[in-house]
Amino acid sequence: MVRDPLPGRRGKPRTSGLTMVIDTGLAPGTVRDIVESAGDWIDYWKFGFGTSALYSLDVLRSKMDVLSTSGIVPYPGGTLFEIALHQGHADRLLEKARELGFKCIEISDGTIEMDAPIRRKWIREAKRRGFLVLTETGKKRAGLTMSVEQYATQLAEDLACGADYAILEGRESGRNVGFYRSDGSILEEEIGRLMERLPSPDRVIWEAPQKSQQEFFLRKLGVNVNLGNIPATEVIALEALRRGLRSDTLRLVLEPDGRSHSPLMAGIQF
Repeated sequence: MVRDPLPGRRGKPRTSGLTMVIDTGLAPGTVRDIVESAGDWIDYWKFGFGTSALYSLDVLRSKMDVLSTSGIVPYPGGTLFEIALHQGHADRLLEKARELGFKCIEISDGTIEMDAPIRRKWIREAKRRGFLVLTETGKKRAGLTMSVEQYATQLAEDLACGADYAILEGRESGRNVGFYRSDGSILEEEIGRLMERLPSPDRVIWEAPQKSQQEFFLRKLGVNVNLGNIPATEVIALEALRRGLRSDTLRLVLEPDGRSHSPLMAGIQF
């Protein structure tokens, strides 16, 4: 059998090396097919934006049943929380999410404005109700909307307040938002400075829908980096990238003449 060229990939259950999928409207049958073929490599499943409010109860429960029985954690996108908070119904949203069987909630302010005390309040309230809590840092607008220091501070404060994982905003496109330029390339100097300031990098999920972005984080943080907003149909392709089973990462363990060398020489940390 062929061994993984990049060793050290963790299996389930895992607390790092997470893959979070974004679902923008897949049918239950499609979800079943994806989970059957790639479920071992999916940890969180985000019902993108406010899409979970558009399904019939039967369709929503059908999708959630497939995910939950496969050890995948489904959750509604943070935009739904933002809408509920803006309309004064955040408490009811948490109630309804629990009734529907969600065990995880995302708290974000990508579109609305939410001051720090309110953010802390809802992180703690969601934890009090027994949810896994994901928070998201960054705005759904073009460019860096905060300084690197502000990003690092908010990520650290969310985790200190009780969030299980903190997500760095990258949207579903990975373009023209946060640390990504309009062509999807990365502001490497700025994101490198952010990485240096993170107290718990294994509790950060980097939204990285594009292959070049995924490769960047694998090179910087290793095969067990947490990656999010992965299109559901590209989970196996990402897993191959993590393990060095694609040319893009296989070359990290090869000398220029094609001979193998230690992956540590390529800057990968295990």
